[in-house]
Amino acid sequence: MPPQTKDEDVCQREVPIPDWVKPEAFEDLLKSKVKDYKETKALRAKAGVAAGENYATIMLRVELDVETKDESKITKAFMLKTPHKTEAYRKLLDNTNIFDVERGMYMEVVPELEQLYRDVGLEVKFGAEAYEIKARDYYVLLEDLSPRGFRNSDRLQGLDQVHTENVLRKFAQWHAASAVRVDLKGPYNEKYTGGVFKSEAIVDAFCNRSAKNLIKHIDQIKGHEAYIKDLHSVAGKLFDVVNDLKEPKADEFNALNHGDGWSNNIMFQYNEKNEILNTYFVDLQIPKWGTVAQDLFYFLISSTSLDVKTSKFDYFIWFYHSELVKHLKLLNYSKTLPTLRSIRDALNKYSGWAFICSACVMGFVLLDPTEEADFEKIISEDHSGFTKSVYTNPRYVRHLEVVLPWLQHQGALE
Repeated sequence: MPPQTKDEDVCQREVPIPDWVKPEAFEDLLKSKVKDYKETKALRAKAGVAAGENYATIMLRVELDVETKDESKITKAFMLKTPHKTEAYRKLLDNTNIFDVERGMYMEVVPELEQLYRDVGLEVKFGAEAYEIKARDYYVLLEDLSPRGFRNSDRLQGLDQVHTENVLRKFAQWHAASAVRVDLKGPYNEKYTGGVFKSEAIVDAFCNRSAKNLIKHIDQIKGHEAYIKDLHSVAGKLFDVVNDLKEPKADEFNALNHGDGWSNNIMFQYNEKNEILNTYFVDLQIPKWGTVAQDLFYFLISSTSLDVKTSKFDYFIWFYHSELVKHLKLLNYSKTLPTLRSIRDALNKYSGWAFICSACVMGFVLLDPTEEADFEKIISEDHSGFTKSVYTNPRYVRHLEVVLPWLQHQGALE
């Protein structure tokens, strides 16, 4: 069954509306989208997602009441992403302008990837339409997908096998097209290739702190004594793990990773039989060129349901590889096709990243919705109550009790 929408939660949440979000900022866009546009009568902006469902940006749903020349009235709706106003967030933007990157991904990179498929007779869509407007601050403006029936899955339940297969097929299509595009045109602009870990300070805030908090609360885990030594060992090597991922290796299959492919950044469209029609990506802020092990571990560890997370992992990699090769062939990839063994070798080589995804991502994905969840608390050392709620959450503990022995058996804690 598709997940239920959360509109009732969204409507009750108040978020700050930037002072530049006024009708005139959208006027040129509306003139191009609405035939016989005359004027905008009203603008309404409210929270676009429920509390605790989006950490990295403020998401607004903007509705504009428009009158046409024949005095007809229509309403156009968009999703607007804007930055948090905190000092820590502004410092992050100084290091990497994620809004400029994401707008470029939507306006330049995604259309290019979709055109590659169109050229060989296959219609593949990766996400919402994006638009340019007159804005005085960082922003990304996107099509509102909800009228077309797109919605997120229930991140607390995790994705079942059918949903996971659909996402992996989309990743395979994305990775294949991005590799072919570089094969044809050369490297991407550097702003699209670096990912989020561009400084030791960011690695420390996201990875090292999370690993320390996991170890601090490890007594919640049954049989935790078996992991203590290994956890301390791997926690001291996270800079090395991240640095190893930073530089793509010429002898590996490389692609443009989504970089933040967890369940809330994936939307599904269903038919009347509740079958999945389309799978779209959102939040293209931190793409990273390199081994596809990054996207695979990030998604499969953070966002799958507990009954398939480890038991179906090998099958999911086989499924992904078969889709990857199929689409590389379709797009006439000129280099050697990646073998299943080579993908598994990459997952083994970068298995420390699997630990990072478990310690630094999975807990936030599995946390119950709360007004307390925001970017500042994730990167700050001063919110021990919130941090404790992440690492002692019974849902997260249940996942760790399955994932930690699996990681240990994979060699990911060495």
